[in-house]
Amino acid sequence: MPFDPPSPQRGRRMCLPQRESMILDNAEGTTIAVDSGCLWVTMERDPRDIVLLPGMSFEIDRSGRTVIAAEDDSRFRLLAGATTPSRIAAWLARRSARMSSRWAFRQARRVAPYY
Repeated sequence: MPFDPPSPQRGRRMCLPQRESMILDNAEGTTIAVDSGCLWVTMERDPRDIVLLPGMSFEIDRSGRTVIAAEDDSRFRLLAGATTPSRIAAWLARRSARMSSRWAFRQARRVAPYY
């Protein structure tokens, strides 16, 4: 969801001096997390203008060209969106953790013989 606080994951750190800009092509799913400064973000075929301040983040929700312009000297991170292989790997990790948890619970419930 747009404007969520930045996630703890690390991303590619970028710096933009005041009045400089950069263009991202087809960056749908990429999150822009601002560490300092002020960024103005606009996307192709989107009437919104997004202004990000320190501590704010925005997920690019469209394909096409995205323009990021620095209103002040700015430091920010570009966090890559989840790809299909990474989503599958995360699902498999959750599934295996659930299975090993169930197995450990069953082993703990096993009654030890009393002599």
